[in-house]
Amino acid sequence: MPIFLFDLDNTLYDANRHCFPHMHAFIHDYLMRRLGLDETGASALRQHYWRRYGTTLAGLMRHHAVDPVEFLESIHPPALAATVPPDRSLRQWLRHLPGPAFVFTNSVASHARRVLARLGVEDQFAGIFDMHFADYRGKPDAQVYRRILRALRVPSWRCIFFDDSRANLRTARWLGMHTVHISHRRHPVKGALQLASPAQWRRPLEGFGRDRRTATVRSR
Repeated sequence: MPIFLFDLDNTLYDANRHCFPHMHAFIHDYLMRRLGLDETGASALRQHYWRRYGTTLAGLMRHHAVDPVEFLESIHPPALAATVPPDRSLRQWLRHLPGPAFVFTNSVASHARRVLARLGVEDQFAGIFDMHFADYRGKPDAQVYRRILRALRVPSWRCIFFDDSRANLRTARWLGMHTVHISHRRHPVKGALQLASPAQWRRPLEGFGRDRRTATVRSR
């Protein structure tokens, strides 16, 4: 039986529209208060750390001794998920997955639960792996993926990982997971199936197993 791992933002819903503009404002506000930056400097630092370390938090912990719990809670208030709309088609699709589903996110479980509740799919997930679980390392750090595999007690080839990030998918693929790239762009991650939405994925009909090349996947 396969295990389904889903990124949250821009994979299960459109975070660019419903979340990220507000989150970036919360991050900028935190950086301005904590580091004494203006808004331009805060934006530049956020993007620099995200590109260099994979998450803004990683750079802040490395260079500024920021408390990760304080930072994560301050940028994920309840209002962040307020505009996420229900997605009945996603719920229907998740109900028919041939294995348990988990969220694997670089945010916090409290935010993930609020988003899932807004989408109407909270009861379709068996668990959430967040930044606290990851000891604040986050994707695409391979140690975090390995920690999840140990927690689930499954080999990597049993997992199908959905994400919009090329870097996150490359790590999963390197470890032996099946990968699905959620993107509207024309250039998919090498070795990953590319779809515009998770609900376009169709279960493997045959060949699901250790050899990732033999998995048969159909999309619309």
